[in-house]
Amino acid sequence: MQKVDRNIRKKVKELGAFDMEACYSCGNCSAICPLSEGDVSFPRKMIRYSLLGLQEKLVSSPEPWFCYYCGECSDTCPREADPGGLMMALRRFAIRKYSFGKIADLFYSSFASGAAWIFLTLVALMLIVFYYDRSMNLEEVEFLSFMSLEHIHNAGVTFGWFLSVALALNLTIMVRALTFRGRKKPKLKDLASSFIPVVREALLQRRTTKCEGDRKRYWAHMGVFWGFAGMFLATILVMGIDYEYLGISRSIPFILGSVFGVLTLVGTSYFIYLRAGRKGWPFKRSHPSDWIFLVLIVLSVSSGFVMDLFKVLEMPRAAYITFAFHLIAVFDLLVSLPFTKFAHMIYRPMALWLAGIR
Repeated sequence: MQKVDRNIRKKVKELGAFDMEACYSCGNCSAICPLSEGDVSFPRKMIRYSLLGLQEKLVSSPEPWFCYYCGECSDTCPREADPGGLMMALRRFAIRKYSFGKIADLFYSSFASGAAWIFLTLVALMLIVFYYDRSMNLEEVEFLSFMSLEHIHNAGVTFGWFLSVALALNLTIMVRALTFRGRKKPKLKDLASSFIPVVREALLQRRTTKCEGDRKRYWAHMGVFWGFAGMFLATILVMGIDYEYLGISRSIPFILGSVFGVLTLVGTSYFIYLRAGRKGWPFKRSHPSDWIFLVLIVLSVSSGFVMDLFKVLEMPRAAYITFAFHLIAVFDLLVSLPFTKFAHMIYRPMALWLAGIR
């Protein structure tokens, strides 16, 4: 027997499902959704679970991750219950429930969220103050004179271990929820046959093309995704050059980073435009976590361009200050990855894979 939690409605509404109680279960949302087919039925089922307070059903359902919130269901809902908004809220709810130690709760409650971001920023600032080299080169811009390669390497290794452990723990909780709580366990042959299609979906997200929403959103999303991937590749190349593993010109990672950085900024700017203008149901009501995510992306990427500009202009002090700001923004963005909207890139493919989506 499923345990009923009377506080579920309140919790989900606080995460963005403001109008779900207007639903009278007509089923229009499930009928019109191009991704709701066969045994996969949503958003109607998720609305019923939410209204009934069935937390275990919500946490063990992969359906919220199948939705890309194109807005078709919300546009055509006769009661304006915004079922797409509920699915988005349930993804935030799932991120909180899949988080070890309930760390994600800090990023989704109003007061705790502000305190958490301030704390992370102060930690990053204190680390920079403690480790920066006071004998930095002020004659010309030399970023490794401001922060030694050893310190940057140690920070990168620490980041890598933290993210790996945090994501592994969160994914363990997610997998247990999706496979061991009254659900039919996926067969190995089904997992094997869906692996390649799910990887392809993670990289291209072609399922969104079934929706009739704004096609620019698809390209903007791809811009952000591949922009980050490209900047990560550029960072790896720079590390290879610094440690003398690669005998290539620095201009190669610089060009790659610049191109993919612009791609990221263009995609992010389009989402900021949509949210600021409340263009369509998916952007009528933005949760603070959505705005923080977008702002951190813009600050991380733009500060990288500005510090390079100061290098070209031969302004060492300005370049080093901007470099420190860049490190703080990147620190905040990466440390929060397993607990915020950034985690979608991991949770969605996992949910699709465990569900055997092809």
